Amino acid sequence: MIRKVNRFLALVSIDGRVAQAHIPNSGRLAELMTPGLSVILEPADKPERKTSFTLKSVRFQGRWVCVDSTLPNALAEQMAKDTVLPLFEGYSQVRREVSMGAHRFDMRLDGEGKKPMIVEVKSVTLVKDGVAMFPDAPTIRGASHLRALAALGDEGMERLALFIILRSDASSLLPNLQTDPEFTKALRDSQKAGVHMRAVKCAVGERNVRILGPVEIGM
Repeated sequence: MIRKVNRFLALVSIDGRVAQAHIPNSGRLAELMTPGLSVILEPADKPERKTSFTLKSVRFQGRWVCVDSTLPNALAEQMAKDTVLPLFEGYSQVRREVSMGAHRFDMRLDGEGKKPMIVEVKSVTLVKDGVAMFPDAPTIRGASHLRALAALGDEGMERLALFIILRSDASSLLPNLQTDPEFTKALRDSQKAGVHMRAVKCAVGERNVRILGPVEIGM
């Protein structure tokens, strides 16, 4: 890693050659975008793209941290199909990117004799002293989605906010009150409205990311 240029662009060094890499994450990633850190890159799949690579993971404090915020939705889908969480028991159908009114949610689960479950997935990369924190930058969209998720209770639906921590060193998760008090309020309000809250952490390797298991959420 040479440096982060802007929100979605980093300069990296490959065998002494400088290249541009897309950062697939809208967060600040302040502690991860440090000059000199090793990174994992994926070559661009479209030759017309301006950046030659996608930055997938960063080696930080002796472990890999995935920064690809597109990955958690795929992990969540696999978790639902594999019934990784007890909440997923009895659901046989999984759909991604489901529109409900003016909002599009990450996932919908359906099963015989079960209330439909709408799932909103959050990608977490920030960890301080073993505590994962979300978000690492203010997110008006995130707070809006939580409020919309809470409102679906009036339609008889189960609702889940699922936080996927893309690193292995977290033992719990907290809303990042200092960075985004509005999101924190929306999260607490939605929990009071019956939205389920779950968080899981991941083992991140050079070639794969897998779910390790749940961590506690403090509110």
